[in-house]
Order: sequence, then structure tokens, then C-alpha cells
Amino acid sequence: MLGLLDESGACLHGLLTRLTLREDVAGDIMQELFIRLSGSSGFDKARDPAAYAWRAAMNLAFEWRRKSRLKFQRLDEVSLPASNDCGPLASMVRAEELGEVLDAVERLRGLAREVIVMRYIEQESYEKIAGRLGKKPQHVRSVSSKALGRLRELLAVKKDDSGGKG
Repeated sequence: MLGLLDESGACLHGLLTRLTLREDVAGDIMQELFIRLSGSSGFDKARDPAAYAWRAAMNLAFEWRRKSRLKFQRLDEVSLPASNDCGPLASMVRAEELGEVLDAVERLRGLAREVIVMRYIEQESYEKIAGRLGKKPQHVRSVSSKALGRLRELLAVKKDDSGGKG
């Protein structure tokens, strides 16, 4: 378990921060992740413990997003990178849009969600994703393309449901 923390801890924390958009929450989820992994027989038997931990971290982050979706988040709690052309209103709009995209990613299932997270949130190459998942790069590209199409559909429905806003 300590080896996993040494080897993958920073990457897992980064993933959790990107999925939750909150550094403080990422730390809490990291603790929950390692508590769950230490009591998991699946982790002990996993062929690739790092991949198992990554998948568990991703699921915990989306679980947190589901639970906190209805909670109000103050503007000063939004942690986004600073930008010269990004005032408070633009930051709020960007955070809302990013939240909507992550909510749509959450609605994807299985391999599609994993590929989207690895490709567009972790910025991994198709070859690296294929290696981690035991798939061919062409298959990963196909899954990514179909998942992006599904995300566009989900976001278009969200936009239509909000009367063209959002």
C-alpha cells in the first residue's frame, strides 16, 4: 500500500483534484480511497494495483460529485487556475461549464468514462491508455470518438432542458 502511495499518490491526487475541482476535497477522497483499498480483497488480488486504485479513485470522485451536486458552492470556493483575462464572472461561468461537462462524463459508463477521463482529463496518449486498459489504440480511439459523441448529446439535452442556457 505504501508503495502505491509513493508511486501513484501524486497522480491519484491530481486526478481527484481535476474531477472534483477542489483541492481540499481531493485530500479527503485520497484518505477515503486508501481506507477502502486497505480493506478491499479486490485490491489485494488485482493484477494491476495501480489501475485498480485509479478506477476506485475515479469512482469515488464521481460519487462525491453526485452527492454534492445539489449543494450550493460559493464563488470563493471555486478553485480554478488564475488567468489574466478571467474576472470573477468569467471564472464562475467557466466553473459552471466545467461542472456540466464533468456531470456529463459521470453519466458515461464503464470503458467510455475511463477513456474520456484518461484522454481529456489526464491528457494521456491513446497508446498509453490502450496499454493501461489492455486494448488496442484503435479500439481506444473508437471508444473515445463514440464517447465524445455521447457527451455532445448529453450536453445538448442539458442545454435544451435549460431553455438554451447553460
